[in-house]
Amino acid sequence: MFQEKNEHMNNSLSLRTNFSNRKPNLVYTKIYSSNAIVFPPLKKLFLGSVLLYTGIQSFRQWRKYNKSMTINNNSTVFWNVNKTIIDDNGLQLTHLLNGRNNDVMTFLDIIQTIEEIKNDDRITGFVADLSSINKLTVNSDLGFAQIQEIKHALDELKEIKNKKLKNNFKMLAFTDTFDSQADYFLASSFDKICMEPTGMVPLIGFGTVQPFFKSILEKYGIKTQSHVRNEYKNAVSFLTSTEYNNSQKKNLTHVFSNLTHQLAEGIAKGRGKSLDNLKILKNSNLLVSLLSSSKTIDDNTEKMIELINQGPYSASEAIDLGLIDKLDYRRRIITDLKKKGDDQTISFAKYHIARSNEIQHEKRQVLKIAGKQLVPNHVNVSLVHIKNDITKDHIDEVITSLMKAGYDKNTEAIVIRIDSPGGDYGASDTIWEAVDFIKKESKKPIVASFGNVAASGGYYIALACDKILASPGTITGSIGVASARPVISKQQLKKWGITLDEIQITEGTKYYSIFNELSGPHLEKFIKHVNEAYELFKKRVMDGRNMDTRQVDEIAGGQIWTGFDATTNGLVDKIGGLSRSIQEAAHLALSRRKSESFNKEDIKLMKKYAFLKNSEEPSIKVVDYQKPSSFFDLLNNTSLEQEIFSIDEIKNNNNNSKSGSKSSSSSSQSASSTSTIIPSFINPHSPLTAHPDITRSTEFYSKETNNLIQHILNYYIHSVNKTL
Repeated sequence: MFQEKNEHMNNSLSLRTNFSNRKPNLVYTKIYSSNAIVFPPLKKLFLGSVLLYTGIQSFRQWRKYNKSMTINNNSTVFWNVNKTIIDDNGLQLTHLLNGRNNDVMTFLDIIQTIEEIKNDDRITGFVADLSSINKLTVNSDLGFAQIQEIKHALDELKEIKNKKLKNNFKMLAFTDTFDSQADYFLASSFDKICMEPTGMVPLIGFGTVQPFFKSILEKYGIKTQSHVRNEYKNAVSFLTSTEYNNSQKKNLTHVFSNLTHQLAEGIAKGRGKSLDNLKILKNSNLLVSLLSSSKTIDDNTEKMIELINQGPYSASEAIDLGLIDKLDYRRRIITDLKKKGDDQTISFAKYHIARSNEIQHEKRQVLKIAGKQLVPNHVNVSLVHIKNDITKDHIDEVITSLMKAGYDKNTEAIVIRIDSPGGDYGASDTIWEAVDFIKKESKKPIVASFGNVAASGGYYIALACDKILASPGTITGSIGVASARPVISKQQLKKWGITLDEIQITEGTKYYSIFNELSGPHLEKFIKHVNEAYELFKKRVMDGRNMDTRQVDEIAGGQIWTGFDATTNGLVDKIGGLSRSIQEAAHLALSRRKSESFNKEDIKLMKKYAFLKNSEEPSIKVVDYQKPSSFFDLLNNTSLEQEIFSIDEIKNNNNNSKSGSKSSSSSSQSASSTSTIIPSFINPHSPLTAHPDITRSTEFYSKETNNLIQHILNYYIHSVNKTL
């Protein structure tokens, strides 16, 4: 009950609620008298002016926003690359609290937006700002394989647009300097590249410098016991050796050579006109011979290989060699771009939102006329991400998403995006079993899409999928197992003034002690466990890739491969990025439908939708269970102890739950690791330090809601302090 009453006044202002068996009846009584509150005329005028001003400003902002979201004819799309946060989990609290006006997009959004520009006749220009001054505090750098996928989409965009517009489609990339050769690789897809006079083009190719710690560990009395299958596996070499063995050097040289070849070939394709007239002395015969072992090299690619061999380059050198087209300052370029007017320029992120809304609206109109709810060839594809090192901490989240996707009646296919160098042997096998179970239980096609790296444990998981797609520059393979354990010398401990006194009830208690070197039966058991893990890995490859023992032995042993090589040796089915993998999954789903053919009305409707999309690909909706569906989901980070989903519960509640929950699930039989043993699937890319951004870091992660709140407060305080 709400009531406001003054006992000293005969007249009152009251608000009463009468409760009865009926619905509440709100009675409002207001009696005007000499004691009633009356605003003076000036206050009324002031209040009215404030409300009017607020309304006008809101209306202006609304009109301005609508105008900025309108795609006009002869428009240019402007993409501030380094100011775009690329996060496959969508909008996160860190993005809201970082104090910067950044665009947040998923990697799939990037690719789909470029594809929409390709099919939109209103867009006649594309400009990209690659300036390093826009680098983000939130790390969203792209790896080489991801940039390859974006570059491939840009190359298609340029080719199709030039055919439609008769070479009147303009593409410009500009920067103050190129921070990496990957940035220049991306810029080479544009017609014109501008850079400031003090900039650099760091073309150097791929390589590595790996420190080895065996000698210094032994100096301090620490010995590393290890067993590796096989000679190519270099995961623990930095602890057990003083240099790479010959097999490892051969494998790494081949991988780096192939990556450098891909880098040179991609740039040569975009800068062909500049390279045609370039005369360069070719001295690096060894490099050319290594790169030509994979496939034929054209003349411009050969020139580019030599330029990479002699890099990096200053701005003046880059101009002379045709690597860039013009020296100009970023401020001038942006000023010239603004002269075109806001009506003719739309940002990359706003175009994505505006075009998506247009397509959805037009699609609803087409379906309304046809009297249907969906296009006959519409497919819902679930997307599940597996990133970073594979550990037991990530099992529940991944398996929950897989289970939800498997039991969602509206989902017909699943794509697993893997960007992981491997990790824990048991965790990898547990996730493999879950993928295999969902594939057999749901009868849905599952496609693995490899990102920058999908090796060792990352590749292990993909073996349960129906198809595997990778980019040419993906690092994959590493079919091998390595296990290592430190042993601290007791003599060294005595020198430090430390003594030990052990009570061992059984011989087995010595197995995990870092103060006891394995020998006899314990050493045999240690080697046996590694061998068993390796044989199981090879069996998974044989079953998943339909290979015999001889074929697997030729490509296993810890060898790593590029995605290009993996398509020739059978580890990967096709070359393709995330967008192509989703299309592949949709086509597999359509082929498995019970209806053998579409009727005439269905075909007519599909043609209308194909014309609308300007694409023959089926209608696809991507469902991501790991992505927050609303702002409130950002705050919902329920712990495993508070909310557990069993398989049956997911089965019954798949339409009620989108994301944010974690589950426990059945685990396959697997070997467990301890703190004294390095996981069997340790990072295969440890030496690949020159391969850009293979590693990933998670800056904002919490298991408990309390920790999440603490992170928010800490991040907020940190952001405020930075502005002082």
